[in-house]
Amino acid sequence: MSRHAVSYWVLPGPEAQVRLNQLSLLACEGMSHGGGFCMLPPHITLYSHPLDADQPKSEGAVIDRLQQLADRHQPVLLSPKAIEATETFTQSLVLRFNSEALRELQPWFQQFCLSSPNALGYKLDPHVSLLYSQAPFAFRREAAKRIALPTYPLLFERVSAVTHPLTINSSADIAACTTLQEYSLLPS
Repeated sequence: MSRHAVSYWVLPGPEAQVRLNQLSLLACEGMSHGGGFCMLPPHITLYSHPLDADQPKSEGAVIDRLQQLADRHQPVLLSPKAIEATETFTQSLVLRFNSEALRELQPWFQQFCLSSPNALGYKLDPHVSLLYSQAPFAFRREAAKRIALPTYPLLFERVSAVTHPLTINSSADIAACTTLQEYSLLPS
């Protein structure tokens, strides 16, 4: 089995990205005494599967799938529901979206399920990880309490394909994330 995976992300537009970056910076301030942390560009993971490094056309197929997604979908407004801390490294401090976000993104997820090989059993859970941290859960929980939830929808208008280690458990794994391709979603 491959030691790398590819994930398909939906990315915020410029205004939403600024707001999400501000939330991440607030989260970092709240974690400054709790241990190390790292960040990725704000995104929602739509789907992940192992990357078949032995197949020379594998990355091309990933880019084709991403292009098909960009061709079939438009920018989407998603409403935040909560800011939460978890004990999972990849969801250390997250911005969760309401149930409408799951309904909006489910067709995107299904498109990948039907066209992607070697599923990892990924379950769609619309959220943005504000930071990744090994800090104790108590520090994460306190940081989540100090961050104000955005009261307005956030516009997501780009998609990307990113390669990364098959499992992500450290800042080194986060640093190994590499964007293969990005496309803008065009309004109808």
